[in-house]
Amino acid sequence: MSKLHQDIQCLPLSVRLGFISVSLLTIYIVQLQIRFFTNDHYHKIASMSLYVIVGASMLCLVAWDQVRIPFMFMYSCFFKRIGHHGNDQQSRLESFYQDQAKIYDDSRGALLRGRKTMLKLCAAQLKEQIATGMMNKRPIWIDLGGGTGWNIETMNDSFPIDQFEQVILVDLTPSLCEVARERFANKGWKNVTVLCQDAASFQMPGLEGTLEGRVGLITVSYALSMMDYYYPVVDRIQSLLSPEGIVGVVDFYVSGRTNAPAEKWSPQQNRQCNWFTRHFWQAWFELDHINLTPGRRDYLEYKFGTIKSLNRRNHFIVPYLIQMPYYIWLGCSPARQNELSSLMEIPDDTDSVASGISNLSSFNSANSLLASRRRSSFSYQNKQWRLDYNPALACHTQFRSYIYAFTWEDPRVDLEYLNLSKDDVMFVITSAGDNALEYALQAQPKRIHCIDMNPCQNHLLELKLAGITCLEYTDFWRMFGDGNHPHFSTLLHDIISPHLSSYAFQYWSHNKDRFSYRFYKTGYSGLALSILEWWIRMQGLGKDIDAMTNATTIEEQTAIWNTKIRPAIFSPMIQKVLHNPMFMWNALGVPVNQMNMFLKECTTQEYIENTLDPIPSHSLFSNDQYFYYLCLKQRYSKNSCPSYLTKEGFEKLKSSGALQSFRLHTQSILDALRSMSDGYLTRLVVMDHMDWFDPESCQELNEEIMEMKRALQSGGQVYWRSAGTKPWYNTLFVKHGFKVEPLGIRQPGKAIDRVNMYASFYRAVKP
Repeated sequence: MSKLHQDIQCLPLSVRLGFISVSLLTIYIVQLQIRFFTNDHYHKIASMSLYVIVGASMLCLVAWDQVRIPFMFMYSCFFKRIGHHGNDQQSRLESFYQDQAKIYDDSRGALLRGRKTMLKLCAAQLKEQIATGMMNKRPIWIDLGGGTGWNIETMNDSFPIDQFEQVILVDLTPSLCEVARERFANKGWKNVTVLCQDAASFQMPGLEGTLEGRVGLITVSYALSMMDYYYPVVDRIQSLLSPEGIVGVVDFYVSGRTNAPAEKWSPQQNRQCNWFTRHFWQAWFELDHINLTPGRRDYLEYKFGTIKSLNRRNHFIVPYLIQMPYYIWLGCSPARQNELSSLMEIPDDTDSVASGISNLSSFNSANSLLASRRRSSFSYQNKQWRLDYNPALACHTQFRSYIYAFTWEDPRVDLEYLNLSKDDVMFVITSAGDNALEYALQAQPKRIHCIDMNPCQNHLLELKLAGITCLEYTDFWRMFGDGNHPHFSTLLHDIISPHLSSYAFQYWSHNKDRFSYRFYKTGYSGLALSILEWWIRMQGLGKDIDAMTNATTIEEQTAIWNTKIRPAIFSPMIQKVLHNPMFMWNALGVPVNQMNMFLKECTTQEYIENTLDPIPSHSLFSNDQYFYYLCLKQRYSKNSCPSYLTKEGFEKLKSSGALQSFRLHTQSILDALRSMSDGYLTRLVVMDHMDWFDPESCQELNEEIMEMKRALQSGGQVYWRSAGTKPWYNTLFVKHGFKVEPLGIRQPGKAIDRVNMYASFYRAVKP
């Protein structure tokens, strides 16, 4: 039959399709004969059987290339008898795979997802560690359970095989190993060896014992769950891995009823499975001797430090109905980096230790704290920007996205008064990180502590820091200038991933579509931009907006604003929207307490008029006023953008070492201040944060100001903006001994900075 198939496949497609017409004619002739010699009942049965037989035969003959692999896969997995092999795992595997070894790769693409992602992440880590001198330039790679060698051939696209000192594929199935040997022979790779041995006890001929502690990369793809003697394999991986080595695993899994032990020190998104998923997939895979017991993955994460972790669902065959849980995990030896070595690299960061203590308050002793921090995924990252935190706390889980995709405060005015030097230690609210990057670019202070309760805001700043560190300017501009990069997912896996914490990587991997269209229309602030864009389109103002944002004189810009744009912006419908507290919070990030502050002094319309009317006469949208240019165009231009997005600013941040000053705290301002030692800070920039408090219940704010005073050096300064011209909390600063002075009070028709969103700008100085 196979010879007949081969002969038919050699025929031209037109000839093969001719079989269909011949088959239909044959069916018609046979039906006529059946009708004359049988009754109606048997005629229907015979006709139906005839159609099925002939149809199936024609499908196999004409489209055998397309149906052969699915048929063989289904036969091997669901119908073929494997037989009884006792405890001989090799015989059982060979019986299962020998008939499908040649089609293994073609039949597993949709089932075994995540392999390419895991390999890309491993390759990116290797490149970064080699570039920084942390790892040998020609590492050894062992692919356990490597089967047909698909992993090794695929890795060649991300990390050339000839750049490894040696590549060893270990698998227990002879038929799969034979396919791998043939594949590598065709590629001409001389440094690749195939061993048909057990993963727990394999040895290289002539090199017994010399691999221990020398291997730079060990990968396991959908094999750990198939190994009968799982724990010895994990122990063997640990003994083979070098201190700077990497372990990459992708496999099916099910979670336990409660959170895994590893989530105490490295919580993960989407790890928990529902009751049905846990029990169904564990029982289903058990039929094929695949063990998904949760304790297996727990043991892996216990023995190694976590660098990256992703939990996903494979919507195999039927999307959203079939959801097979699988995970992608990168780990390392605990010797790679621990808390003590991290602190030795940053001897002046005594506050970092205290910050960790406040974030891990569930531990009762200093010893358990140190042990937990050694296990934390933050301790194993290439970059130490992000400080540890517990993402499972309610104060963090309330945020599903960042509120601000861009920063509203004008850093130029900040820098005029901050008078920064290289010895300053700053405490700033993260927001979108734009102003913190401006401070680093212009003044390069000793340390910039960025604080935000919303983890997603720090994920965003972390992505910017990583992008500046490792991307080319063109790619970085497409992401944060144009707000659109069609290959962001590739950049994330291939280049950016080694520079992100595991939490930030999980977030951006889950939200990689943020850069597929217009990034600045994402987040809660993106809602306001979307509404503004819709309103401009409805009013037919597109050409007028283009003219205003391209104007070359203030006079031209102001004329377009007054005659075309302003009448549409201050329409009755827009006024009603702006009076809605829900819109003010979800779209503009204005909480009720802040809204109440300016309503005591003016109406919402008057406040917006005082904000926007002076803007067109202040500076040009086309080359300076990038805040409102972004709002109107949903992107920046090369002439109107923050300094870190200019070619010069980007290169300076990349090469000057200024990014090393960043420390990202995911916690409240009060907790962050408490974590810092007396007299540690010199400058605090808290934006409009204090407007959010209720004047009738301000105990926490009072404690914040007390902590500001304690943590500031003598002569240290606090800067803030407010929606009110005379914020009620100014008296609290005076009460605690600060000298308070206004740096700008907004007057109708005059702007205090390029944003002009706030009614006042203040400074308090500690005596």
